[in-house]
Order: sequence, then C-alpha cells, then structure tokens
Amino acid sequence: MSVSILNQSAVKEAKNVYYRTCDAGQLSQKDLLIVILEPIIRNRSVSAVVDDMLQKGLAYLGTLSEFELSVMFELDERQSFQLMAIFELAKRMSVAPKQDEIIIRSPDDVRDAVQDLKYLDREHFVCLYLNTKGRVIGRETVSIGTLNAAIVHPREVFKGAIRRGAASVIFAHNHPSGVPSPSAEDISLTERLAEGGELLGIEVLDHIIIGGNDYYSFKEQGTFPGR
Repeated sequence: MSVSILNQSAVKEAKNVYYRTCDAGQLSQKDLLIVILEPIIRNRSVSAVVDDMLQKGLAYLGTLSEFELSVMFELDERQSFQLMAIFELAKRMSVAPKQDEIIIRSPDDVRDAVQDLKYLDREHFVCLYLNTKGRVIGRETVSIGTLNAAIVHPREVFKGAIRRGAASVIFAHNHPSGVPSPSAEDISLTERLAEGGELLGIEVLDHIIIGGNDYYSFKEQGTFPGR
C-alpha cells in the first residue's frame, strides 16, 4: 500500500471520530497531529511520524531548530518550516490572555504572563512594562543569549519603558537548564537594573527566573536589592 493511501486512511479515521462528536476536543493527541501534519508529510507515513513525535515529547520538539527537525523526521525544507510554524503558533497561543488584559498582582501572575519562556533553549531576557494600576502595557524581548547566558544592558531595558511611559517594570528570563536558582551574574544584573530604575524614577518590581515548570522570584524570596 502506498504512503499516500496510508496517510489518507489515517486522516479518515481521525475525521470519523470528529464527525461522530462534532468536538475536536474528543480527538486524541495522535489524531490531532495526523490531521495537522497530513498535508505536510508526503514521503513518509504520517502515522509513523506522529508516533515518533509523541515518543520524543511535544515540549522537547518545540525546542528544536528547523534543521534538527528535518534530520530527525526526514523532512525537506518546506516540511520542516511548516512544522516550525505550527510549534511557534502553539507557543504564542499558550501566552494568552492579551497583554492589555494582564494585571500583575503577584509573582504567580508574572510567571503566567511569561510561561512561554520555559520552552526556549537559549536564555531570553524579557521586560514587562506596567502602568500605575499594574496593567501590562507592553512586553519586549531585550536580549537573546547563548545556552547559558543572556547579555543585557540597562540602557536597552529602560529605553522601552520610557518610550511606553511605563510606571514600573518587571524583568524575567529563563534558564534552559530547568533550574531557576539565580546565578551570581543574575544577582549582579538585578542590582544594576534596580539602581537604574531608581535613577530614572521607574520602579523595578521584581525579577523572575523561569526554569521548566518552576520559577524564582527575587521579590518573593526576599532577595530583591534594597527590599
């Protein structure tokens, strides 16, 4: 039986489940992936590719580069690019709600607002800009670093805050290792940024480190400079 016929059969089976319920939520993770990937995967059994993906784990796959995906699943450039686009869309959807509807009341709120950082394989340093009521009025990735470090300059951090007229800022970055404990560099950077905010009259509320499903809050741990 040809690959094309096998793929059509797998999609038909998944669609039958949907038509019986009219609810995509009733589809298994495998069936969802088969429906999504069938137009992309032409030269292999889509069911076999999906089995490989589920074995690797979707969170892990989301951290791979386009080249790594193409090698792992024997995809051509077009196929791997489309797969990367699907992963990126899923990450962005997980960040909801909209920024102008986020109000920060606690470190848990910050974690929820930047939860997408846990999927990244390099350090990303992000700034959340807040108005006087604690509502997020902007988010900006200031720096993308190597596997172990992000290079951050206070000038870049506060330029965005001034441009947006932010009353306060919150910093967040990820540790790809999955361990959120602050390094000596993290502590030193937080001190420099807090001093910069004080000079500019922009309050630095917290610095959150995301490590996998865990996080570290300088404010919550009582280690924020001057607090």
